[in-house]
Amino acid sequence: MPLSPGLFRKIPLQILLIIPFVVQTVGAVAVVGYLSYRNGQKAVNDVATQLRNDISDRIKENLTDLVAIPFQSFENYDAALSQNRIDLNNGRDVEKFLWRQLPAFPLVAAAAFVTPNQEFFAGERQDDGEIVIRTSEIENNHTLTTYTVSPGGERREITNAGKPNFDPRNRPYYKIPVQKKQAVWAKLYPHITGKYLYIAAGKPIYTNSGALQGVWMTSLNLVMFGDFLSKLKIGKTGQSFILERSGEMIATSTGEKPFQYYPDKVVQLPEQRIERLKVVNSSNAITQKASQALLDQFRDFQNIQASHQLKFTVDGKNYFVRVDPFRDSKGIEWLVVVTIPEADFMNQINANTQTTILLCLATLILAILLGILTARRIIRPVERITTASEAIARGNLNQQVEVSSIVELGKLANVFNGMTRQLKDSLDALHLANEELEARVERRTGELRQEKERSEQLLLNILPAEIADRLMRTNESPAEHFEEATILFADIVGFTGISARIEPMQLVTGLNQIFSAFDQLTEKYGLEKIKTIGDAYMVVGGLPVSRADHADAIANMALDMHAYMQDVEHIFGESLQIRIGINTGPVIAGVIGIKKFIYDLWGDAVNVASRMESHGKPGYIQVTDATYHKLQNKYLLEPRGAIEVKGRGEMMTYWLLGRRV
Repeated sequence: MPLSPGLFRKIPLQILLIIPFVVQTVGAVAVVGYLSYRNGQKAVNDVATQLRNDISDRIKENLTDLVAIPFQSFENYDAALSQNRIDLNNGRDVEKFLWRQLPAFPLVAAAAFVTPNQEFFAGERQDDGEIVIRTSEIENNHTLTTYTVSPGGERREITNAGKPNFDPRNRPYYKIPVQKKQAVWAKLYPHITGKYLYIAAGKPIYTNSGALQGVWMTSLNLVMFGDFLSKLKIGKTGQSFILERSGEMIATSTGEKPFQYYPDKVVQLPEQRIERLKVVNSSNAITQKASQALLDQFRDFQNIQASHQLKFTVDGKNYFVRVDPFRDSKGIEWLVVVTIPEADFMNQINANTQTTILLCLATLILAILLGILTARRIIRPVERITTASEAIARGNLNQQVEVSSIVELGKLANVFNGMTRQLKDSLDALHLANEELEARVERRTGELRQEKERSEQLLLNILPAEIADRLMRTNESPAEHFEEATILFADIVGFTGISARIEPMQLVTGLNQIFSAFDQLTEKYGLEKIKTIGDAYMVVGGLPVSRADHADAIANMALDMHAYMQDVEHIFGESLQIRIGINTGPVIAGVIGIKKFIYDLWGDAVNVASRMESHGKPGYIQVTDATYHKLQNKYLLEPRGAIEVKGRGEMMTYWLLGRRV
């Protein structure tokens, strides 16, 4: 049954204020009490998420620094090569250099140079911190031999010698860089003692003729990654680990080794007793369950391409997990996993929830009492204003009400009291203001119209008319491809020296005179000036509106520019020469960005035109073969011959001498 509209007409305002207030307060407190528990749970998730994010970020920052070390060492090696401080053909020289480099890189386990003829020269850091030399040479039948080292870097005693015919070229740190012909990471490999796993980066070195001289190798001990993780404080009992996308472990904060060692296994080399450890086979239950949860979620570690967060349970306890991909440009593809037990946060959250509920109940009682008192104080001033309003409705504007001590109601009373006095004046002022506003709007409209015309004219001065019109109509001017256009670059010869000898204002005045003359030639031949940079002038023919004679127009302008510079020899107090380069080809033209518009060109044809100018001679106009074929029937051209052009190799160019009669 619908409620009658008159049901609430006789209810006093005091009741309407008190009852809804009490009902809303009770409801709010009940909701707060309920949400306090839910928010506690959310707080756990938020805090855990923040902690996981912070730890993951710290791990990735440190990993970024660690994996950059080998490539920083390569820069040192290359610098020494460029300064002729190393002779790569002298093995003793190379091993001594690498031995001296290791103190500068305290986190590097070994640094080596492998030659294409199977030789190996390295400096290696031992468990006790001592740095030794390890080599495999033709002289010792390629036996991998370890030497103690004198303070001067000379070999002393042999401490270890392996089997003959050690071939480092079969190692991934040699094969992969040589295959990719650049500095990259290789696969993990076991140390020859079988005690550690190393990750190495390699960089191939080539002669000027392109022959392979050898490969620099710098390796890091995975123990270092585990030590770094173990020092991180992850909540109270959190853990972290790093794995490859194959599922094999790189390092873990628990101290567990990323490999399994089988001391009784019959092998030819000690390093063959090592087998990589899959994270799902970890002896640590948290590591094992977290990795299994990731596989259950994503089916394969290869499918994890972004950061993700999830939960898993071990022995009835909830754990939060965050996984982040970590990669670099040299081949690293790892996953960083951080796990935090929910129990690390719940005790404090539960205590906070109970305190919140008690405070909510106390607030409820106090709010009800204050609501009753507040409603009584509001009712009385409202009743006085209501009575006076009824009198005004009857036409009696001489009404005054008592000002309440409540600030808002007191303001309302003051406004009400002034209303009757200001009503007529306000109406008269409103009419006057309307008239003035209409006149002001009309004047402003005229000003805006003039400003718009000036803006359009300014736009036409800096952009081609077609481009400016498109920008004004659609507010966009996408870049366009022109299949063929001819570009001219011109440069005043010796301008840098001139600018150092004369006053700046004289310099600018002279440039303005020259470029103004060039601008007139641009208008004369219907060409498009692109820009000036210092003493350089750039113009193009064949756009933004295509034309068949673009090459002829550019050639005519170039000849006139050359003639003008011969007539104006003493504009700076000395004779001037200009160097001009021309090329024809496809370009992209348009306006890019949304501020400070400029119409510009891009493309290889533009670069070649610039090279024609920079590779030209003072007083000459140099054109490419493409432009030559456009001009040969109407203009006099002389072959310059093939010249070496930066970035292009040899190019056939021509001198433009004049017009055919």
